[in-house]
Amino acid sequence: MKTSLLPAAAALLLAGTACDSRPAAATPEPIRLIVETDMGNDIDDALAFDLIYKAMDDSRVDLLAIGNHKLSPTATDYIDILNTWYGYPGTPLAQSPTPVFNDHAPDYTAAVCAMTREDGSPAFARSKTPKQIENPVALYRRTLAAQPDGSVTVLSLGFATELGKLLDSPADAVSPLTGRELVARKVKLLSIMAGSYGEKQRAEYNVVNDIPAMQKLFAEWESPIVQNPFELGKQVMYPGSAIENDFGWAELHPVVEGYKNYHKMPYDRASWDLLSVVYLLHPEYFTESQPGTVAVDDKGFTHFTPDPGGRHKWLTATPEQLVLLRDYIVQTTTRAPKHPKH
Repeated sequence: MKTSLLPAAAALLLAGTACDSRPAAATPEPIRLIVETDMGNDIDDALAFDLIYKAMDDSRVDLLAIGNHKLSPTATDYIDILNTWYGYPGTPLAQSPTPVFNDHAPDYTAAVCAMTREDGSPAFARSKTPKQIENPVALYRRTLAAQPDGSVTVLSLGFATELGKLLDSPADAVSPLTGRELVARKVKLLSIMAGSYGEKQRAEYNVVNDIPAMQKLFAEWESPIVQNPFELGKQVMYPGSAIENDFGWAELHPVVEGYKNYHKMPYDRASWDLLSVVYLLHPEYFTESQPGTVAVDDKGFTHFTPDPGGRHKWLTATPEQLVLLRDYIVQTTTRAPKHPKH
C-alpha cells in the first residue's frame, strides 16, 4: 500500500510546487497624495475627487492633505462634505488665506451646501469645524516633513497659488528645510492640469488666474512634473447621460448634485482634472512627450522646450487610449464607493 501511494503523493507535491512557484503579485504601495484644488470653479474638480476616493477604497491612494484656493464661502465646506460622504472624514483640509477670485462660472458648491432634507436638516453631513481648517502652506510643510524622502505625489487641479507659497516658505519649527528644499527632498512627482499645446494655443485658465505662481512652479519645483494640457481634457468628455441614468444607487450624491447645479442639464463636460488623477493610477493610458522644460510667459502661455535632462513632460493620447480613458472614468465614477454616508 505504501509503495502504491508514493507516486500519487509525489505527483501532488510536484503539482503544488508548480502552482506555488509563481511569485505572488506585489501589491503596489499606495500613492502618498497631496491635492491642491480650486473646487467650485468647474465640476471636473468634484469628479476628480470621486476618482481619488475610489482609489482610496482600493488601497491605491493614501490621501495626506487637501488644500483649496478658490474664493468661496462654501467650497471648502463642500470638500468636507465629500470627505465625509465618501468615508474619509479625517482627511486634513486647508483653505487659502489669499484665495483667487473667479466669477465666470456658477459656484455649484453653494447649492449643494445649502441643500436640506424634508425635516430641514442638512442634506449632507460635515466632519470639520472652522478651527480644524488649516493654512495650506503650514499643512503641506508638516505633511511633507513627516513622509519618507522621495515618497510624496502632489496633484495640482487649479492655480499654483499655494504651491508657489510653499516653495517660498522658510525653515521653521516643523522642518529646518525651506519649502523648495522640502519639495526637492520629499516629492517624487507633480501631476498638474495646466497649459495648452494645441494648434491654436491658448493662455489656459489654471495658468492665467495666477501667472506669477505658475511661473515659479515650473521654474523652481525640483521634482518631475507631468503636465496634462487643456486640449487633452476636451478629447475625453464626461457624459451628462451618466449623471442622469447611472447613479440610481444613491439617494443623494454630492457630486451628482454638484454636476446638476453647475450647468443646465443635460450637458457633457471635459475631463480636465480627472485625467491628472487617472495618470497617477494608469499612466499606460497616456502618451508622454520626450523630456524637456516648460516655461510660462507673462501672458500665461506655456512653452515646452525638449531637453534630455529636463524634468518636465506633457501628455497626449492615441484614439485607442482616449477610449480607455473615457471608459475608465465613467465606469469608476458610476460605481458605488465602499463607505458612502447616505
